[in-house]
Amino acid sequence: MTSRQARRRRILVWSAGVVVVTVAAVAPYLLAGASDPGWWRPVLEWLPPHLVPPYSTADLPALVLTMLAAVALLVGAGCRFAGRRRRSPGERPLGPEEIEDGPPEEPFVALAAERGMRLQRVSTWGLVLGLLLLTGSLVYDDARSVETSRDERSVDYGQAVERLGSGRIEVRLDAIHTLRRLARDSERDRVATVDVMAAYVREHASMAEAGPPGQPATDVQMALTVLGSVYDAPTTELGHAWVCGCDLPRIRVPGANLSGLNLGTAVLTRANLRGASLNGANLAYTDLSGADLHGAYLDSADLPHAVLFMADLSEADLSGADLRGVDLFKADLRAADLGSADLSGVDLFEADLRGADLRGVNLSGASLRGADLRTADLREAILRGVDLKGADLKGADLTGADLTGANPNAAETDDETRLPAGAPGT
Repeated sequence: MTSRQARRRRILVWSAGVVVVTVAAVAPYLLAGASDPGWWRPVLEWLPPHLVPPYSTADLPALVLTMLAAVALLVGAGCRFAGRRRRSPGERPLGPEEIEDGPPEEPFVALAAERGMRLQRVSTWGLVLGLLLLTGSLVYDDARSVETSRDERSVDYGQAVERLGSGRIEVRLDAIHTLRRLARDSERDRVATVDVMAAYVREHASMAEAGPPGQPATDVQMALTVLGSVYDAPTTELGHAWVCGCDLPRIRVPGANLSGLNLGTAVLTRANLRGASLNGANLAYTDLSGADLHGAYLDSADLPHAVLFMADLSEADLSGADLRGVDLFKADLRAADLGSADLSGVDLFEADLRGADLRGVNLSGASLRGADLRTADLREAILRGVDLKGADLKGADLTGADLTGANPNAAETDDETRLPAGAPGT
């Protein structure tokens, strides 16, 4: 190959590189502004954001890095191509040691070998530099995207909180949905969202606003759902182990649907939850002292170590509920359904259990001292080691109950009391 041909080839390679870079820079801008860019839209979506016009000042660093990377990669690829074309097929390139040993028989071959080595070095450095620049542009773009997303979330959060004060319920519902989405996407917004939603429920729960019959207003119900589900987001690292912990004392939400929600450690003292649905809800360590849960549905709910001191649970459905370690001191459980519930170690001191369904209930180690159990159904109940001192068992049915370690003689009984065979006093 003559020197003129080599020069022409180099000019051709550089010209092709300039054309490719120019087209890569201009084509997205022109096609994005086309009248019908539908066919080009998938390509624009595939490109990094900083390469999609219109460009902003923040896009310039990443754009410049991408262009430099393209030039470096083209130079590297062009030099490698040129180095291969300089050798004839089957010709072995000379190594550096062969060139240093002395001039070969043909000076042109030595010169060609030396140029080939230079082209290989330039090609290697060009490819490495191009990859580094391309990586830098992508890292910069990712960092800017995170910052932009954070700023957008802050703006959305502020606007959503502002819209909560709207007089139109549809605007408030949209704001609640926005806050729920932000809480699920950002752990930083999660705690703030809980505080805002709890304040919203406290403020709006008692307002006389139209809602479904026997249920709270739609926006209050949605806010309660957010409070009980925000920590169950799929992206939450600890999942259901995260709990609400929200402060909701004295709220009035009779008939609310809280089924399956996570309200663990929440403060619901003296709350009005009459007829509310709490099926399968997580209420572990929740403070429900003095709460009105008359006729509430708590079947299969998780209530370990909850505080139900002096709570009204009359006619409530607690069948299959986990009530281990619950404080039911002086609670009203008249005609409540506690079938198959776990009440082991529960404090039922002076609790009102008249007519309650306690069939098959596990009351091992519980305190029933002074409890009113008149006409209660305790068939097949497990009463091992139960403190029955001062309990009223008049008319109660304890057929088949396990009274190991318990003393029914310490309780008040009458002729209608049915004790298991072999129990003291039978």
